[in-house]
Amino acid sequence: MKRHLQLQPLSRQHHNGLLMSLLLLKGLRKNTDLQVLSDFILHGWKEELQSHFEAEEKILIPALKETGFDDLLIQQLLIEHTELRALVQKIENNSAGKDEISQFGTLLEKHIRFEERIFFPKAEEILSEEKLSDIGELLQHEDSVNCMNYPVKFWE
Repeated sequence: MKRHLQLQPLSRQHHNGLLMSLLLLKGLRKNTDLQVLSDFILHGWKEELQSHFEAEEKILIPALKETGFDDLLIQQLLIEHTELRALVQKIENNSAGKDEISQFGTLLEKHIRFEERIFFPKAEEILSEEKLSDIGELLQHEDSVNCMNYPVKFWE
């Protein structure tokens, strides 16, 4: 499904997030060193995911709350952001093992699919063109980071 022009920057970042998840899970299947996978997650977090979450939370959600958007969907998005942040925190503290890295990859994929299949389509239905335009002006429009450019090609 083609995303509304103003939401495409977030959707492009979702594509990269799905790729990141796929590469992580592939790395786990290949028994890649956990430090390499942890570094990959932290790189993706710092380069794109952190600012992506902040954009959704500070730009998209406030706009949706003004419309009476389904609060349960907003809560699901925020809960998943919190869970992913907690996993990143464990990884930053070197207290994450294989299970946490696997959870991160699985939850990231699940979260992005929820946003692309449910959250964003409903947001596009409820937001006016004017509000979508306002949101689009606040979003980063540069090309998203491509995790395939990560220097350690552990997935190959």
